[in-house]
Amino acid sequence: MSKTYAALRAELRRFYPDHSHAECKSPEQVASVKGIMDAVRAYASEHPDYDALELRRVSYAEMRRQFVPFLFDESPFYFEAGINGGWAGIKPGTVVKSLCSKFFESDIPEEARKHFGNRNRQRYTLCCGYFTDEIHHLPPLDTILREGFSGVYARTKAALAECETAEERRFIETALDGLETVHALQLTFVDAARKRLAENPPIQVREHLERIVESASRCPWEPPRTFYEGLNTLWFVREILSYVDGLAIYALGRVDFALLDLYENDLKAGRLTKEEAYDLICRFLLVAECHYDGMRTVEGYSEHELEIPITLGGCDAQGNPVYNDLTKMCLDAHWKLALVFPKLHCRISSTSPTDYLERIAKSIVDGHNVYALMNDERTIPLIQGYGVPLERARCYYASGCWNGHADSCEETDTANYFSMARVLEATIHVNEDEEREVGVQFDRLDNASSFEELVQIYLGNAIQLFVKVMSDYSKYGGVSTKVCPHPTYSVCLDGCLETKRDVTAGGCLYKPRVMTLAFLANVVDSLCSINQVCFVDKACTVPEFLDAVRSNWEGHEALRQHAMRAPYWGDHSDITTDLMRRIIDEMHAKTLEIKNDRGGSFILAAWIYREFKFWGEKTKATPDGRRDGAYLAQGLCPSDFRNRSDITTVINSLGDIRNEHLSGGSNFNVSFCRKSISVDALVAIFRTVAAKGIHLLQPNCFDRETLLDAQRHPELYPNLMIKVCGFSARFVALSKSWQDEIIGRWLY
Repeated sequence: MSKTYAALRAELRRFYPDHSHAECKSPEQVASVKGIMDAVRAYASEHPDYDALELRRVSYAEMRRQFVPFLFDESPFYFEAGINGGWAGIKPGTVVKSLCSKFFESDIPEEARKHFGNRNRQRYTLCCGYFTDEIHHLPPLDTILREGFSGVYARTKAALAECETAEERRFIETALDGLETVHALQLTFVDAARKRLAENPPIQVREHLERIVESASRCPWEPPRTFYEGLNTLWFVREILSYVDGLAIYALGRVDFALLDLYENDLKAGRLTKEEAYDLICRFLLVAECHYDGMRTVEGYSEHELEIPITLGGCDAQGNPVYNDLTKMCLDAHWKLALVFPKLHCRISSTSPTDYLERIAKSIVDGHNVYALMNDERTIPLIQGYGVPLERARCYYASGCWNGHADSCEETDTANYFSMARVLEATIHVNEDEEREVGVQFDRLDNASSFEELVQIYLGNAIQLFVKVMSDYSKYGGVSTKVCPHPTYSVCLDGCLETKRDVTAGGCLYKPRVMTLAFLANVVDSLCSINQVCFVDKACTVPEFLDAVRSNWEGHEALRQHAMRAPYWGDHSDITTDLMRRIIDEMHAKTLEIKNDRGGSFILAAWIYREFKFWGEKTKATPDGRRDGAYLAQGLCPSDFRNRSDITTVINSLGDIRNEHLSGGSNFNVSFCRKSISVDALVAIFRTVAAKGIHLLQPNCFDRETLLDAQRHPELYPNLMIKVCGFSARFVALSKSWQDEIIGRWLY
């Protein structure tokens, strides 16, 4: 496999940057993007009263004039605009946002802006944008696969006659301009392929170019007619919509569901063999893998992140299992090619086909730790819960690191973290100046005279800040409509043509906004430790206990060990299960009281990205026995340094909270000892996790001896994969500190 595609890998790596956020290595693409952005800036300088829609149309015109397509010799796919898949942030559409950011200052009060910045700086919150998540968007794949951009264009043109206001007309006219730009960019690939054909290239290159000329002349302006065109459409929608509207579009959809009819029709018509389909899939997947240098050291926050997932398995609109040739080809190619990207999001249920689960389990035992296993039995009802019909909810696919969404009718806003551990830290390690900076005043835990009062004080503090954060997001998130509207993207989503509003203004049908609660296990363990030591065993007073925590446990090791003997999250005790349920339920109740800035609901989640390490390193000691700087707990998982329970006990703990109050990506990261786990056992665990209603399983399988040897002899383990959190990486590419964190995880 590696020899077969060595030339493609080499060609892709010559084009794509080494770092996932950098520019591509082609001077022509870099110069093209710069030229477009410079032209828009020049226009803005000459027309200081500009607004965002005006600049969008200027940028569309410059794209049609200056766009430079890129074609690979070893690949038949056409989509490459040189912006690293929409993730890097270096794309011409973003110039509109940078020029219109002035509206943030004019429309958002200074006090709110300061509170927002201070809450992020002090690690209470993390919002991947300014009052709204700006970097997670879903490609409207169902719409484009079904009707092509031309179908959207026809419906958009019809909507023009229905406009009642000048504002509606401007939005629709801008979207039409953008769609025409998409079509124009598509046709540049035809011209580029013809130019290359005139140079009399080698036979395989010629075959690729002839295929591009034929297909790019019509698709995806018209919907795809072949499996090849379908695969190309997935990349084209992700890349070109990102380019045109300045988006970070994540995901490549469901290859084995969305393209199955095209594949089977090709087989029946004799246009395609299974071997040819497998080759196309390998070349399709390798594009994602080569978007960066996977052997660069992982040290900082978002190194080795591309946000390119595909979704496999699950069910169709009628609830029938999706497991077919394409599922098998994608799983096998990913494993045999030793890929990290695209991320593999595999939908499972308690009734998933055994062969499907065994394929996944076998590759995990082999060290291919790249999976996020999403539970249909939990995710589908959650998507239904905010209004999506059952048939559409069943067809969800995953975006970003872990969460699932309905295709072509939902806008996402998921990267909004709220640190429950930081609230706990602030009520122990008091700093009144910092409290004023974030706009709160916390009650002190020292005053608690019972476990119930302790919980009430903590929850009162957490809810106070949580409500303020949600309220500010609701008040000021809508300013993004004036800063970075996405008219071309918007009209591809159901609802925006009917409302004649941009997706940033709440135009699409469904618009939930996720608020993720971070480090819940540390909070549960801490409150239970105070209860055990101070109220059950009466070994000391609450102020005495908290003074020991404030001293980083120095001189109080016996008290620390006492605290660590208390019940902990994951032990399936009544006190920890009831407390976790109560925290989630009370925070959930607050989300029901506030509408988000787009008119949708706030919903809770419990996932975490790399903050468990980076925020943990800055978090002071906590009552659970954690010392200054120790890592925090991941997602819904127990704390690694407290947990000593078996996997069944932990699964029962997670299954006994009200998971229906959490979003589908709330993750359970678990590491199995390779020496003591079997494929059959893993399959049984997958089914049990699904039956228990747990949201998402991110499994690792390794043994510490192998990892320690890989530290000493990295050249022997180039393809040993590790699921770090929302991303995977080759173990030998991780920095020493990340490797040590993995090695220190609790093994089941």
